[in-house]
Amino acid sequence: MTAKLLILIFIGLLTGTITAISAGSGVTVVVPLLVMLAGYSIHEAIGTSLLVDVIASANVSYHYYRYGRVNLKDSLWLALGAVAGAQAGSHFAALIPQAGLQGGFSIFIILSGLSFFYRAYGKRKLALTNFQFKSATRRKLAVTGIGLCIGLSTGLFGTGGGATILLVLLYIMNYPLHTAIGTATALMAIAAASGVVGYAVQGHIPWLDGIVIGLAAIISGLWFSKAANRASEKALNVAVGFIFIAIGISMFFVEGGTEGVIQSVHAFLHH
Repeated sequence: MTAKLLILIFIGLLTGTITAISAGSGVTVVVPLLVMLAGYSIHEAIGTSLLVDVIASANVSYHYYRYGRVNLKDSLWLALGAVAGAQAGSHFAALIPQAGLQGGFSIFIILSGLSFFYRAYGKRKLALTNFQFKSATRRKLAVTGIGLCIGLSTGLFGTGGGATILLVLLYIMNYPLHTAIGTATALMAIAAASGVVGYAVQGHIPWLDGIVIGLAAIISGLWFSKAANRASEKALNVAVGFIFIAIGISMFFVEGGTEGVIQSVHAFLHH
């Protein structure tokens, strides 16, 4: 077994673990570790992350579908917005220099880590109430717009946006919790698949590597999902927060840093 294969399996196992205990996309693990351990370019790493998201999310949503808890019909407008946004995001990502995208992504990971500490120690929970729209048309436009934003994030950073989709389904579309989770993972797979197409067209996806990581993520995800159900929510949030922040800080100083962030802004202003 080659060193590279061991690295890919390790990344996949860790990705499945993080996904199982945080219910989120594996992007914050796949992208930085492929860059730091396997020498991928940031664009190849994000493309691979999207492929892994498709595999992992499709696996989860299938199990929910078997119990009749996936409702794609009513969430069609959210899906359409996410698909369009993912295509646009993958296009803009190709225009950003390697260092620029890497520097911006490291900040994205650090902020994600800090959000888990807020979830663990925040004294006040966000008070979300159901949104009401005066007409079905306004509701569709709002949901499509939200889907577009989620898709842009998917295309730029490789994240499927599952947590955001879940909140939309719960508090705007009034889905029951189990149906919202099943539908969110299905939509995450669809959005990620759209991003995969965009990155594949540009030649930024090593398919075999992505499949290896995805299969390893499925294996560890099944085991750690059971362990996560026995642990406290606070302990899980703290553990994931530490992991994300450590990875983000490490990545910030690998071929990127503040210079990368400046390049990223410069690239957007000139395109």
